[in-house]
Amino acid sequence: MDKFKLNLKCKFIKLFFIVLLQIFVIKNSYSEQLKTKNSFLTANSITYHEDISLISADGDVEVINGIQVLKANKLTYDMDKDYILAEGNVSLNDKNNNIYFSETMELQGDLKKGVIKNFNSILSDGSSLSARIIIKDDENGDRLEKIIYTRCKRCEEDSNKPPIWQIRALKSERNPKKGIIEYENVLLDVYGIPILYVPYISHTDPSKKVSSGLLSPKFKNNTTFGLSYSQPYYFSLSKYKDLTLTPTMTSNEGPIIESHYRSLRTKGSSMIKTSFTRGSHTNIDGKESNKFRGHIDIKVAERINKNWVTGINATRASDFSYMQRYKMGNESNIHLTQRAYISGSNKDFYAKIEGMYFQPLDAYKSNRNVPLILPNIEMLWHKNYDNGIMRKISINSSIISKSDASNVQKLSLNSSWSKNKISSIGYVLKSSLYGRADIYRNKKTDNSKVIGKLGTHNIFRALPKFETMLSFPVIKYYKNNSILIEPIVQGILAPKGGNPDTIHNLDSIDFELSDYNLFSSNRFTGIDRIEEGSRINLGVKSTFNFNELGNLHSIIGRSWSPLNPQSEFISGTGLNKKLSNVVGNIMYDYKDFLSLGYHFRRDGLNFRSQRDTLNLEVLTKPLMAVIDYTMIRDDSISSQNMISEQAHISLTWDITDNWKSNISQSRDLRNTNWGNAIHSAGYLEFKNECIIIRLEASRKHQNLIDIPDTNEYSISFNLVGF
Repeated sequence: MDKFKLNLKCKFIKLFFIVLLQIFVIKNSYSEQLKTKNSFLTANSITYHEDISLISADGDVEVINGIQVLKANKLTYDMDKDYILAEGNVSLNDKNNNIYFSETMELQGDLKKGVIKNFNSILSDGSSLSARIIIKDDENGDRLEKIIYTRCKRCEEDSNKPPIWQIRALKSERNPKKGIIEYENVLLDVYGIPILYVPYISHTDPSKKVSSGLLSPKFKNNTTFGLSYSQPYYFSLSKYKDLTLTPTMTSNEGPIIESHYRSLRTKGSSMIKTSFTRGSHTNIDGKESNKFRGHIDIKVAERINKNWVTGINATRASDFSYMQRYKMGNESNIHLTQRAYISGSNKDFYAKIEGMYFQPLDAYKSNRNVPLILPNIEMLWHKNYDNGIMRKISINSSIISKSDASNVQKLSLNSSWSKNKISSIGYVLKSSLYGRADIYRNKKTDNSKVIGKLGTHNIFRALPKFETMLSFPVIKYYKNNSILIEPIVQGILAPKGGNPDTIHNLDSIDFELSDYNLFSSNRFTGIDRIEEGSRINLGVKSTFNFNELGNLHSIIGRSWSPLNPQSEFISGTGLNKKLSNVVGNIMYDYKDFLSLGYHFRRDGLNFRSQRDTLNLEVLTKPLMAVIDYTMIRDDSISSQNMISEQAHISLTWDITDNWKSNISQSRDLRNTNWGNAIHSAGYLEFKNECIIIRLEASRKHQNLIDIPDTNEYSISFNLVGF
């Protein structure tokens, strides 16, 4: 009974629209509208043939179904069969924003299924597709015959001129589940000339973001490995997981296999890189062997709750030279780190517990005396009060063990109270009180390098410190320009004797005074060393805003230890005398066109340069230039004037809209006026909407153990959209 009422209701609604349509057609035959299912039909004239349930439309016909749009000169719609025949200058914009053009199209009323013959199309990514026929099915996939596909634009002057590349195939099928378009019996044409036949090929569906498939190959000629061919393959494992495998075949050595796995989870992420090969290896004795070599790099992070996270960051290689020889990471690394941690924080608290181990990449350093740090504990409590006082309390504890049976256990407690005050006349005063206590437990054996007697020894150290910093910024405005001058005086009151020889320095790396750490209360980054003694740091900051002429920033200053020189600092740091070296920088920038930076450290007596760093960037079109220069002088050996001097230059030239080139070189300037080249490189690249071709050449002057001087030439190409 209910079914009968429903059918009767539908027939009544249908009859209502038919009657309404007839009324409209009688009154005006130029612009009417009909709703059939979820589609809207408009045309200059619409006629309903009641006896055969047929609707015909003429002139500027348009059918809209959601975001899909069908246009034609003429349209016939069979209501019983839900069948549309569109004729004359037909175009269809589907739900994936692909546009099809043909003289005729046969479609269902929802425009999702149908048959299109002899069509051309513009796909959503800008590529073009034509075929003799397409059996269209948005849900289950399209099937095509005699296809031509390209991402390249047609020549505007001659539309018959073939594109740079296109593929022709007898059959094709779009697989919506895999997100790919597959082709059978394929020819690759370059400028209309067939150059390659393959029985099967596939590429990503433009409506999909990712899918599995081959990535761009790369060809190289290397003086170490000979000719090589790399072919990555990308696996789309899921929406949030993927894997890239890259086999590289070489003529001089065995194949190299690389993998890169990534995953993203609700509470974490993972990244695992691996590589392995069987290749030649030269040890420090000059003996060459053929052995298994490889590396693994793991980064895993997992959130326990909103405050705590745990993870692993670990990189390990089979030997000291593998990473640099095979270019598997940062070639400047002197060691690899394996680290596991758990950390947490909230508004006022931070804590971290970790374990660390290291692998030296120096051929002359043994792995047998590398420290194991387990555990390393850091905790910090900080609180800001309404009266401007800030309190910090930190605890650091670690156990450092070596294979020679030496062992260092240490516990450090730091506390500080600071307050900032801004006066009514504009000066800024920051006062801080520090307290620090350290406990060391050193165990020394016959083979250990820890200074002191054999056995186990306990060492206690305590250091109070008071610090105050006064600055008085003064600003002057003149029309659209401004000048800011800020003198700064920092006084630190602390005792001497905080660095006994019995505390072995394992974590406080050497450094030098610079404008970056001029006003640091403790310039050592670790725990084992303390910047002791009273001192005064002086400096002046300035900013000149010249509006249309650019901006100029500068700082200059030095440190003064009136009672005793800083004995814990070695020569070359700039802090081993009562009056330190003078440090500073000058930075100038002009819009997005020019950037110039100069950092310096000079002797306080004769103002002789101890370190100069210059960076120049000129960002113009079509030529862009970057120049870096560094000079470091070491006066620790009076009889020798040891100077390290290097320069790097990079020039990029946008030759045309499609052509781009770059040359770069790093040089050691110590020996001659122009010095010796360290690394030279250059590339030439062609890029347009459908292809990227890149030619590269490089030479690296190394001459290290197992890492000889290397010349390398490579070519890579990428068919965009394929």
